[in-house]
Amino acid sequence: MKQSAPLEIGIPVMDLDRMVAFYCDVFSCEELRRAEIPSELSQAIGVTPEGYTNVWLQFPGGEVVKLVRPLTAPEPRATPAYSAAQTGIAYFTLYCEDIAEAVAKAEEAGAELVSERALSENPGPVQLAFLRDPEGNVFEFVQSQ
Repeated sequence: MKQSAPLEIGIPVMDLDRMVAFYCDVFSCEELRRAEIPSELSQAIGVTPEGYTNVWLQFPGGEVVKLVRPLTAPEPRATPAYSAAQTGIAYFTLYCEDIAEAVAKAEEAGAELVSERALSENPGPVQLAFLRDPEGNVFEFVQSQ
């Protein structure tokens, strides 16, 4: 396969407005577009039996996430103690220049730090932090020297 556009990941959300604001504020995403997907198409592609709203957000590196809000809010996923304890996408990673600033901004916007804080404050060549967004999706910040 020859890829013709950046990778897009879909994330079902319960509170679309809150999650768009979180991703735009914390990750500096830019909203590219919104679309109402009708139930006929949604059923045909196996997303939800009813229609949904799709919001495409682009990260500064060019990657795109689609926040997917079905007409009936999805159920929150059970949160395992360890990210790799279940199949599926466990987390996504963002490389940043100032991890302390990134973690503080994320926490201020409602994210929960799930890794040991010392990992983001160590003086070594790599600093990292794992957090959960307001709906429980795990992401990682990495700063390398």
